[in-house]
Parts: sequence; C-alpha cells; structure tokens
Amino acid sequence: MDSKIEERLWVSARYLAKENGMDYSVPCSTIVRDLIRAGTRNMVRENRTSEPDFEEADLNLARLVEVMIAETKRIPNTPAPQSRPLIIREAAFVKSKVICPLWPYC
Repeated sequence: MDSKIEERLWVSARYLAKENGMDYSVPCSTIVRDLIRAGTRNMVRENRTSEPDFEEADLNLARLVEVMIAETKRIPNTPAPQSRPLIIREAAFVKSKVICPLWPYC
C-alpha cells in the first residue's frame, strides 16, 4: 500500500511542476522522492493511510512544491529556451522547508 501512496504523491508533485512549465533536476527529483518516501513511511507508521489522510499529505506536498516553483521563478538558475522547462533545483527544495512543519514530511 505504501508504494501506491508514494507513487500517487510523486505523480502529483511532477504534475504541479509540469503545470507551471517546470521539471525537477535529477538530484532534486531524488530529494523530493526521498521526502515523499519518508512521508509515506510516517503515514504507515502512524496508521494514517485513509483517503482523507492522503488528501492532507497531498495538500501539504503541494504547498512545498508551490514554494519550490515560486523560488525557481524568482531566481531562475538556468535560462531555459522557450521549448524547454525551467528546472527546479535543490536550492528551491531547501527554501521550501521554511514552511515546515507539514505533516507527514517535516
């Protein structure tokens, strides 16, 4: 079950980035997936895997991703041609942690 939750959350995180014309760098995608994996483990450990719990986790992940997107827009670290998305990098992930604590991630 936890792998399904993890995959649903990762799809959500990727969708939010793509919806804003962005994608994650390889290192940042690894970090975000690790965060999601840890959050999923917290959900399972706390026996909070119902649909309302998933919705809360998804909403909080969206909040973190929105901060990463805003940070990437504020200081684009790689000029992207119009045909390529802006890249969300690790610094944007670090910046997103300022809004913690957010269950189940931080």
